[in-house]
Amino acid sequence: MALELAGTDVMENIWEQLEKTSDGKHIRYTSIEVEQLWRMGFVDAEKYDLPAWKRLFEPYRQDDGSYILNRDEFFALEQYRYVGEIHVPFDAMRINEGKYTDEGLDELVAVSIKPSCGLAADKFDEFFQKIKKDYRQPDNLILIKSPAKQRIKALLDTFPSPLRNLEFILDDMIEKHGDDIEQFLDNIDAGAVAQEAARQVSRFSSTPTSKVEAKALQFEKLKGTKKGKENPSDPIDDDKDKVILKKIKRSRKGFRG
Repeated sequence: MALELAGTDVMENIWEQLEKTSDGKHIRYTSIEVEQLWRMGFVDAEKYDLPAWKRLFEPYRQDDGSYILNRDEFFALEQYRYVGEIHVPFDAMRINEGKYTDEGLDELVAVSIKPSCGLAADKFDEFFQKIKKDYRQPDNLILIKSPAKQRIKALLDTFPSPLRNLEFILDDMIEKHGDDIEQFLDNIDAGAVAQEAARQVSRFSSTPTSKVEAKALQFEKLKGTKKGKENPSDPIDDDKDKVILKKIKRSRKGFRG
């Protein structure tokens, strides 16, 4: 089954880990850290977009642009935290190869790819219209093989959704436990994933924070990728998947779930 972020002790545990100001009663966030909390999946991004999340911190803004919160103010952020399921990250290179109808590809995109992508809706739709155009066959079906999958993978690598970033945090935690994966999954406190996200933010995580202009250039590069020599897909560790998927509901291949 999937891990679900729940538990009343999550915010308390995060608060204890955060560095305090000199009085020991407040925490300080930079504007970058506030944005990173959203991008790392700490916030329910489906309900609260980034501008809405940033507005919540305006009452705490200091002259230097940082934000200072006391314990109660920090705990008030609990209502905005993501508390849904966390799955194994979707792997575009495991999409089933073959010919798709428009309806079949649209279903794959909606169920498996869109939740993993943080690109604006209009640009996202434009990207897949280009995929359809570039790989449409004389029989009007869309051929999805390695070149198309490489482009989709690049899209998700460049524009991960906050939920996808959170999934990779969990995936990394699982990877670090090696042979103890099953025991780890049996005993993990689901809130530990949220705590890890907050910890990474406090240590200046490398989660993408590109400027709008840079993202636009990246998108144009992705959109204009030419069909050419196929690249081999990443190697698949089937044994690892079999162990993990006993505990976590989410297939890396094809559809999400």
